[in-house]
Amino acid sequence: MNEMQKQKAVQLTYHIIESFYHDRDVDEVLSYLDKDCSWIGPGEREQKNSLEEIREYFALSKDGIPSCDLSDPDLHAVSLEEGLCMVMGSIMIRTSLQSHMVIAVNQRLSFVYRLTGETYRVIHMHLSNPYREMGREEYFPHAMGTQNYEYLQRLLREKTEVIDMITGNINGGLKGSNDDELFSFFYVNEGLPRMLGYTYEEFMEKTGGTAVGAVYPPDLESALADCSRCFSQGPVYSTEYRMEKKDGSLIWILDSGRKAADSDGVIKINSILIDVTPQKEALFDLEVEQERYKVALENITDVMCEYDIRQDLHTTYQRVEINGGIELEKFEIPNFTTAIREKNLVHPEDIERLMDFYYGNNNSPIEVRTNFFHLDAVWHWSQCRCTVLRNSSGSPVRAIGMMKDITEEKEKNLELLMLSQMDGLTQLYNQTTAQNAIQNYLKMGMEELTGALLIIDLDHFKQINDTKGHLYGNDVLIETAGVLRSCAEEKDLLGRIGGDEFIMLVKDASFEAVVERAKQIINGVSGISKEEKLMITCSIGIAFLQKRPQTYDELFLQADTALYEAKKKGRNQWDIYCL
Repeated sequence: MNEMQKQKAVQLTYHIIESFYHDRDVDEVLSYLDKDCSWIGPGEREQKNSLEEIREYFALSKDGIPSCDLSDPDLHAVSLEEGLCMVMGSIMIRTSLQSHMVIAVNQRLSFVYRLTGETYRVIHMHLSNPYREMGREEYFPHAMGTQNYEYLQRLLREKTEVIDMITGNINGGLKGSNDDELFSFFYVNEGLPRMLGYTYEEFMEKTGGTAVGAVYPPDLESALADCSRCFSQGPVYSTEYRMEKKDGSLIWILDSGRKAADSDGVIKINSILIDVTPQKEALFDLEVEQERYKVALENITDVMCEYDIRQDLHTTYQRVEINGGIELEKFEIPNFTTAIREKNLVHPEDIERLMDFYYGNNNSPIEVRTNFFHLDAVWHWSQCRCTVLRNSSGSPVRAIGMMKDITEEKEKNLELLMLSQMDGLTQLYNQTTAQNAIQNYLKMGMEELTGALLIIDLDHFKQINDTKGHLYGNDVLIETAGVLRSCAEEKDLLGRIGGDEFIMLVKDASFEAVVERAKQIINGVSGISKEEKLMITCSIGIAFLQKRPQTYDELFLQADTALYEAKKKGRNQWDIYCL
C-alpha cells in the first residue's frame, strides 16, 4: 500500500472512533465492517467473531455512555501484505463535565483493513485500556464508566479553587445548616473556624457540629428568639451573638442568611457570619466627654453621626485622606428634620423610621436610604446603630452612633434574592415566584384585567428523556424557554412550574391576540428538534381572565382543564376553558 492509502486508512480509523464515541452512531460504524469482521474490546467478555455478533452487542450497549470528546490522536498505518493494512495507536476519550458519567481513558487500538479497489473494509478491531477495572462489567461502555481517580481529582481541585476564590473575599465565614432543633451543620467553610483560631476538626468537635453549639451560651436564648421572630415573617433572618475563640476571648458575630429548599425539596439554611466586634465595641465605648469621643472617632473607619435633638442639628464625621494624613471631615445639617425632606437627603419612606430611631424608640440597628455625602441623586443604603443619651427626666437629648455604607451588600443580597426566584435550568421564574406574582396581579383592579393564563406542557417528554437521555431533555427544556421568551411581551410573566410544564400570563391582551400567541408557541416548539425522526410538540391550555374576582387556584384549574382537553384531542394543539 502506498502512503496515500495509508493516510486514508488513518483518517477512516479516526472517523470510525469519532462516530462511535462522539456521535454515538453505531450504524455508521457498522457500515465499514466486513461481514467476517472480528472485534476484541477492553472487557473480558468483549470478543465477537462475526458482523452479526458485533451488531447485536453494539445495539445492547449503545446507551451505556454519553457522547465523549476526543483528543490527542496518535495513529499510524503499516502495510501487512498485498491489500492489507493495519492502523494502530491511541486516542484520549473524555466525557464532558455536564455528563452524569466520568470517563477519561487513553484508548489504545488496532484496526486491520482489506483494500479492494478504493474500498476499505475493517476485518479486525482490537481496543484496550490500561485499567484492570475495565474487565468487571459485561458491556464495554459500562466498563469504561469506571471513574478515573486522577480525572476526578482534577475536577475536585477546579471546583475547590472556585469555592475558595468566592469565600476568600468574605470577611468572616459561611455555614449551611439543616432546619432541625440544633441547626446541625451540613457545610462549614474554612474561614469560619479560622476566624476563631480553630482547625476545622477542632471547631466541629467544640460545637458538636451544630449552629446552636457555636453560640456563646449566655447569648443563645436571644439569638434563637431573633431567628424565630425573623422566620415567622419570612425566609430571611439576622441576629447577633458572641462566639468564643480558641484563646478564650469573645467576639461579636453578625449572623444572617435565609431558608430555601434544595433540589430534593429539603429545607436548608445558608448563612454568612461576619465578625462585628469592632463595631460593637465602638458603640459600647462611646462617652459624652468630648475628648474621649474624639479619640474614638479617629480610630474607626465607619462614618460617625451625632444628632442633637434640642438643636435639631445633625453632624457626621468621616475619615478622609488629606496630604497623606487621615483627618476627620465634619459635615453638619442644621434644621435636620426639615432639610432631609426639602433637600432629599433621606428617602421619604425611611424618614419616620430614622427619626424614631434617633429618639430611642428602637434599640435595634436599622437600614435606611440616604444621600448625605454623595449628593449624586442615587440612594445609598446605610446601616445605622446608635446610643441615645437622656437627661435626668428620661427625655432623649442626643443620639450618638455609626453609619455604615452597605449599598454593595444590599445589591448582592438583591442579586441572591433574584437567583432564589429563578428556575436554575431555564432561568424562568420558579413555581413559587410565578404563583405569587400572578396572585398579586389578580388582586389589582380585577374588573379592568384582560388577558389569559396559558399552561404549556411538552408532549411525550418522558419518552424524549428515555430515548435521547436527560441531557438532551434538558436542552429541549432550555430551548422551549427560549421559544416562550420570543413569543412573550415584556409585560408578560413566564415560569416553569414542573418538569416539562411551563406557564405564561398574557397581560392586557384580546381574545385574538392570546390565540395567536398560543399558535406562535406551538409552531416555535415544533421547530426545536433538528432530527427528522424526532418531533417535539406541546399542548396548551388557555383560561381567560374574567370580569369577576378570581384566585390563582381557580385560574390555574381552568387552564389545566383546558390543557387536559388539548391532550385528549390528540396533543400538539391548544384548547380554551369555557365557563
